[in-house]
Amino acid sequence: MDGTRIVLADSEKGLRKQLRETLKQAGYLVVGEAGDAKTVLHLVSQTEPELLVLDADLPGFEELQLIRVLEERRAVPVVLTIPYDHRLIVGMAAAGGVFGILTKPVQEAALFTVIESALVNFRRVKDLEKENRKLQRELETRKVVERAKGLLMEKRNMSERDAFRYLQKLSMDRCVSMMKVAKQVIMSMQA
Repeated sequence: MDGTRIVLADSEKGLRKQLRETLKQAGYLVVGEAGDAKTVLHLVSQTEPELLVLDADLPGFEELQLIRVLEERRAVPVVLTIPYDHRLIVGMAAAGGVFGILTKPVQEAALFTVIESALVNFRRVKDLEKENRKLQRELETRKVVERAKGLLMEKRNMSERDAFRYLQKLSMDRCVSMMKVAKQVIMSMQA
């Protein structure tokens, strides 16, 4: 809660007003409101909210296209508001970028639960993506180091252990990463 920045996007001004007041009383900060998809994109890029409450029936919001754009940018978690229709709920829940669904009319108790769980889950996704990028870099480094070790073993008749120590020593002596040293060794040994 404590000042979480939210953009409200709904074609119904009355619902936006109700949500704005409810969120404000609970300590959230509504940083923008929109009645169409184009305005949503503008507001999200300008205000950098932490959450978007989005009407599935918003004008210009066709076939989850807006959510796909936001998902590609990993801009903001989306909580959808939709009329109660079981088939619609299933389809919307499967959309990437949707971190919560509220059925209309929106119930205050459900609103806070869905918002908070959406925020937590979005942070988890961001943390997992960060960890994934880190692991990918580590794997790439390992592959390059293994290739450099293989070349040292083959062309200089070093043991695996000696080749690794050689790369480590070069890395420390030059104050550069193992990846950079391994790439340099590969380039020099392939020349």
